[in-house]
Amino acid sequence: MKRNMLFALLALSISGCAIAAQSDAEFLAAHGLAGKTTEQMVEAIDSSPQARPLPYNAGITSTELKLSDGTQQFSYPLGDKFYLSFAPYLTQTHPCFNHSLSGCRGELANTPFDVKVTDKSGKVLIQKQMTSHANGFVGIWLPRDIEGTIEVSYQGKKATAPIATHTSSQTCLTTLPLLG
Repeated sequence: MKRNMLFALLALSISGCAIAAQSDAEFLAAHGLAGKTTEQMVEAIDSSPQARPLPYNAGITSTELKLSDGTQQFSYPLGDKFYLSFAPYLTQTHPCFNHSLSGCRGELANTPFDVKVTDKSGKVLIQKQMTSHANGFVGIWLPRDIEGTIEVSYQGKKATAPIATHTSSQTCLTTLPLLG
């Protein structure tokens, strides 16, 4: 009798866990990310007009997008690209290494910047006007394993910083003070 009861409890606990668990497809569908590539998911989350923090966790490392509902985590590889999110600022910033797509907030939301990224040989990789998202960040995709410089201009002020896109590199650049 005790053995049957133990099996019944075990079966209930296993089925309860299976019911509570959400598949990654269900998670993606619930947050409007179903059918998107990893690159498209990153861009959709970072550019979301929703107030931060979002109702789920989304972070990006140098190698993967990590999504979580608080109980489960889903990971999606970035492949041969590197995502750098940066937040130029006038008066305030925060320390950061890996960008929290769902939580990080920069000072200058919905602001146009002139952005120039060059590699260490001087080749221009990006040179265009870009507007920060509602979270105050601008995100760019770069080739993997490069070193270079980012230069951001805004209303006659400029910020410059070294960048790198190695496996150990930061994905959140918050050290861009706009100086006159």
